[in-house]
Amino acid sequence: MNRPKAVDLKTLDPCTLITPETKTALGLNIVEPGNPLPEYGEGSKRCNETYVDHKYIANIHTLVNGGVDRLKRTTGEANLTSLQVAGYPAYLTKRDSPGSAGACEIYIDAHDGQLLLISAVAGLGDKSATVDGACERAKALADAAGAVLATK
Repeated sequence: MNRPKAVDLKTLDPCTLITPETKTALGLNIVEPGNPLPEYGEGSKRCNETYVDHKYIANIHTLVNGGVDRLKRTTGEANLTSLQVAGYPAYLTKRDSPGSAGACEIYIDAHDGQLLLISAVAGLGDKSATVDGACERAKALADAAGAVLATK
């Protein structure tokens, strides 16, 4: 498993992966801690991002209760597209999101048994937002976050 650096996500605040430069470059206006989801394990953390254009929202979660094997079981390997994010192995999946055009999720294999999840949701009330657009946002956010992850 080739990672630029294995990072223990239990000690990581995901909001620290968004630098002021990233915030400006990606058109984010708010980056703030959110409520972690219980299904991602004890000690999971969440960071919420909103965009200046309000067409998408994004989240970064630390998943600390299972890695790639669990992801492949729960999401289904057929639904996952492999990619590289800042040198890390990663997986992209699209899903339905009620009240929106859909969501795009990128899971970064940051550590054994742990994943960094970057998720972007399209079009909460904005009809011009698409799932493909959400994937563009998620990829840009994942690339930026992944680059910082390797410095932790």
